[in-house]
Amino acid sequence: MRKQDDATAAQASIEDVAACAARVDAQVRAVLGGVMAQRRSAEVAFAYAAALSPGVRANCWSLAEAAGHEGWGRMQALLRSYRWDWTGLRAELPGLAVGWLPDRDGDLIGPGIAIDETAQLKKGGATVCAAPQHAGCTGKAGNCVTTVFSAYVTAAGQAWADSGVYMPKRWAGDLPRRRAAGIPDGLEFTTKPQLAIDQVRRLTAAGLPARWVAADEVYGRSGALRKACEEAGLAYVLIIPCDYQVTTAAGTAIRAEQAVADAVFERRSCGTGTKGPRISDWALTATASPRQFLLIRRLLSRPDQLTFYLCQAPDDRPATMTYFITIAGRRWPVEETFKTGKDVLGWDQSQVRTWDGICRHTALAALAQLRQVGGHC
Repeated sequence: MRKQDDATAAQASIEDVAACAARVDAQVRAVLGGVMAQRRSAEVAFAYAAALSPGVRANCWSLAEAAGHEGWGRMQALLRSYRWDWTGLRAELPGLAVGWLPDRDGDLIGPGIAIDETAQLKKGGATVCAAPQHAGCTGKAGNCVTTVFSAYVTAAGQAWADSGVYMPKRWAGDLPRRRAAGIPDGLEFTTKPQLAIDQVRRLTAAGLPARWVAADEVYGRSGALRKACEEAGLAYVLIIPCDYQVTTAAGTAIRAEQAVADAVFERRSCGTGTKGPRISDWALTATASPRQFLLIRRLLSRPDQLTFYLCQAPDDRPATMTYFITIAGRRWPVEETFKTGKDVLGWDQSQVRTWDGICRHTALAALAQLRQVGGHC
């Protein structure tokens, strides 16, 4: 009798998972149907997103084979010639993220936005925006295309909700090269922090119920990003360089690292990683702004390894060490989205070279990532 009950429960569980996956796919198809000009295009786009998976290289030929197409023509046309606006698909991502990444009751900080960049390594300079620049995935300079991502992060998980390709200055000022790669004439050079600001504004305008922003020092040194967060009512915990100037509560301008001498450290966990709690020594120091603080993290294994964060909380949020440490710990999930995007979905394996091609591929990869999250209900 027990074996029969177990078998019945297992069958019910399988059916529940199948029903959930069917609901998610129906919603994905509905989104693509609203973005694509023709039903045929929407079906090819769904097949593309569904084919992005482990063991399938994210090039048109492999994706077409995984989707059961006779040739790669439709996949290539999806990225090149089909009439559809990838920004329209990008605009649908926040709504899907909210539906498929619900926040958990009792979560201290609520949902938020983790911002970071990652690279697609390239050979040669034919691919749009490929140039020698720092590649976060390798930690050194290399020829690559850099994309800034905003991940929607909740206690339940994380996924890409917005993105923007970074156009280096050498591309921005080279009109023949721009036109050959299909870069719109009106698109101007934009810094990475400004790409992040644009994403925060789009996401909040779309109704994403984010309550905080976390990012590394590429973005933490941007006063414009901090102002944009404050205007949107978002708390922030942003890494800053050790020599970044801050003004203490006493009105003295110091480098961030100079605050260590008077800091009082407490041993805290900022969350649980793959190896257990991420425990470090932390200290919180007031600044001249009543709601802004300097947070300092010191590694246990390397006490000389310090990380500095500039933090701010709106009036309706608790400006406490626990609150800011928890947000700091929620920055790492954006790295998980990169791991999923590359190792699972093959986002960085695409061979597209044009502006629309790479932006369309990224939007579809983000949709595939959300589809994967939604299917885990």
